[in-house]
Amino acid sequence: MQWSTMVATAVGTVLGVVSTLVADHIRWNRDTSERDREALRTAFTGYLAALAQARDAFSRTEPSPERVGKGHVAIGEHGVYGAQQQLELMAQRPVADMAGRATLSVLDFHDVVLAGHDSDSAEYVHAWRAARENRQALIEEMKKALRRS
Repeated sequence: MQWSTMVATAVGTVLGVVSTLVADHIRWNRDTSERDREALRTAFTGYLAALAQARDAFSRTEPSPERVGKGHVAIGEHGVYGAQQQLELMAQRPVADMAGRATLSVLDFHDVVLAGHDSDSAEYVHAWRAARENRQALIEEMKKALRRS
């Protein structure tokens, strides 16, 4: 057998192995990215659902001035803090910061409702809008994060 045939066979084999390894590495990276994106999407959805559940529950709460300022207990009962902590572990800083602001705005809404402000009062409307605007800004940042990942 000629040396050129053996060299060509060896080079072809090496190139085949290398191309297979490169293709497997690219596929692994793509799969990992997709899993990470899905985990992030799940964390985002869980946080938003918990926050919405708390906000909706607070809107139906009867006034109770002695409970004003104790929204952290009520919001914890709706799983917001747990979802927020998971989000903080997974998401980048801008999303985590905006989630914190969204949580605080729902806490402010809680206090307005418990203070006895009616749904047509300026305080109630302002707190409701702030919660909605913070949530919307958070959702936009979440969408950007999902596009980047």
